[in-house]
Amino acid sequence: MGQYYKIVNLTKKEFLDTYTFNDGAKLLEFGCSSEGTLTALAILLADGNGRGGGDLHSDNPIIGSWAGDRIVVAGDYADKHNFLSVDQIAKHKMLQDGEDPNLYDHAAEHFKDISEDALIAMLDDQFIYDVYKKIDLYGKAKEVFEKVKKKRGRDRGQDQEKPVLAKAG
Repeated sequence: MGQYYKIVNLTKKEFLDTYTFNDGAKLLEFGCSSEGTLTALAILLADGNGRGGGDLHSDNPIIGSWAGDRIVVAGDYADKHNFLSVDQIAKHKMLQDGEDPNLYDHAAEHFKDISEDALIAMLDDQFIYDVYKKIDLYGKAKEVFEKVKKKRGRDRGQDQEKPVLAKAG
């Protein structure tokens, strides 16, 4: 067992769920991966994307939407009440049978999960798309990738995964 995390934006009342990016939820499971949760965090915090080499190739408005906000990597074992207002604590306790919340629990119940939107923006970039195409995806990451893949095929007027026909010899 171990402690699980979500990346929480206190300002916008939004969060990232690591599983959407094909990462685990333990700190080093997502902290040491590439093209996953921390890439999503980087694009959300980016101020000025698209103005230089090495930027994400996307004009999705989610990019930079967390720049300047209060962000916490919130663990499910974290101290109760940290980063929560008196009103948020009261609301959570009222709706959760009197249970004292921590930020991880409160965000999961009351904040917006924007993970899918962030992954869609990441997949606009051909490099990241190609990485996701090659790896073994599971759960939400696989679902989002397949949705983007299908949309790309429709946008280009192509059928997905056309069979290759052998030449008669």
